[in-house]
Amino acid sequence: MKTKNNLDISTHLAGRKLEDMVENRTVYSLEMAELNIYETHATATNVELTFSVPVLASMIHGKKVMHLEGTPAFDFYPGESVIVPGKSSMRIDFPEAAEQNPTQCLALSLSQERVLQLTDQLNERYPLIDSPQGWEFTPDNLYFTNDEAINQLLNRLIYVCAEGNAARDVFAGLILQELTIRLMQTKARRMLLTDATAFTNQNRLAFAVQYLREHLRDNLSVTTLAEKACMSEPHFYRCFKQQFGFSPVEFINRERIHQATQLLSTTGLNVTEIAFECGFNQANYFLKVFRRQLGVTPTQFRERQKARLTSQNALWATSDSWKNGAY
Repeated sequence: MKTKNNLDISTHLAGRKLEDMVENRTVYSLEMAELNIYETHATATNVELTFSVPVLASMIHGKKVMHLEGTPAFDFYPGESVIVPGKSSMRIDFPEAAEQNPTQCLALSLSQERVLQLTDQLNERYPLIDSPQGWEFTPDNLYFTNDEAINQLLNRLIYVCAEGNAARDVFAGLILQELTIRLMQTKARRMLLTDATAFTNQNRLAFAVQYLREHLRDNLSVTTLAEKACMSEPHFYRCFKQQFGFSPVEFINRERIHQATQLLSTTGLNVTEIAFECGFNQANYFLKVFRRQLGVTPTQFRERQKARLTSQNALWATSDSWKNGAY
């Protein structure tokens, strides 16, 4: 079943040649980048790839186990991406690949020269607040879940490459420029949001984020957050959206819904109680925001979590019984 996180390679599949069962590679060469689409139709381990320039790898279908330099091995699924710096290797296992269930992934190698030009332009025109290093394309591994904007850009890039239009490089150039900026926003967002407490004394946005997380039940407003960041409201709003890729109001709702998922999973509070506990003044608005963000209602989310926990417990019980000689 397709979701908004799926990448669509149907146009690519209609014209590509399948020559290898493991990491069959199709290359689309562009002026600013090179798009590679890999398909694996058989299980394999320790398949090694190395790129001389930074690479964005995004899963399309199936599962991989990724081994990156300086990073513990991790399972890699559709809707997820990793940025790997140039001249570093990735080793890959394909535990579930099969002829009728191929593992598919794209690897987008980016022109370092073009990336540097773009970061210079951004630092000159739209400098990041309280950030001495400014905009930069991450020099280390960055593993993340794609947001909707990144998925839309990747889907558009795949289509433009496979379509064969004579103006392909022009279209691709515009897509790649926006994609590069959004990837840098993802890094900036990850740095400040994952551990905001480490930056509260250095960065005004991080201070506002930490204040927000500590006062989710309060009647928060952009005006309040701007005051905590010692900035005018319009300036705070612009800086926040520029650095993180979404507005302060969107972030407030994201944080509240995240807290709601934790309460749904770990407490017996009803939906209305959880709504107020997370700072929503109206239960109906909470339901609307929850469904918009997660695609299900709070009740459906709780039922899925219970079913998942029941399944895990059953597996553990079976395992324990086997170890104890019950079978």
